[in-house]
Amino acid sequence: MKKEDSKMNEKIVEEYFELIQMLRNGDEDSIEKLMKLWNDDGVFEFSGSAPLIGTFKGEMAIRTLYSNRLKSNGIKLKLHDGDEKLRPFTLGLVRTDVSHMRTKENKVIVGWKTTIGTEQGAGFDVAGSHLFTFNNRKIQSLRVTISPKAEDSSMKELSLSALSIQDVGRLSLAAWPVV
Repeated sequence: MKKEDSKMNEKIVEEYFELIQMLRNGDEDSIEKLMKLWNDDGVFEFSGSAPLIGTFKGEMAIRTLYSNRLKSNGIKLKLHDGDEKLRPFTLGLVRTDVSHMRTKENKVIVGWKTTIGTEQGAGFDVAGSHLFTFNNRKIQSLRVTISPKAEDSSMKELSLSALSIQDVGRLSLAAWPVV
């Protein structure tokens, strides 16, 4: 594989993460822009721990995945408070910070940390990776692996201690339709 192809794949990955953040910020146009990065027969796979698993094959399935993520912006959830009573919360911040990127042949692996938080101040960090495979300068497959362990957020205003294990799962499901 040529060095310029590796650089092109890295640029596509950088654009991918920019577009995902735009999607999380409510930009409807980001769906079309994301779809232009994919081959029509692409495969998107979540390979984390249950319930964060699933495989989406082809343009329609991947488009639906992105559309559903767009719709989850600001989603209302019922989470436990310190008294174990269910209270309304709203999904707020979902931000991914890429820590490293490695390229080998037609693959790019990316390590990251994602911060997930509610508008009410509950939240956590979780680590993971994306493994992109390219064909003809488009994404052929993407495998997202998500750590099953939530960690205290690096953002002081978010508190993991305010969440039960079930709450972490609910927030993760709301945030992860797309990483």
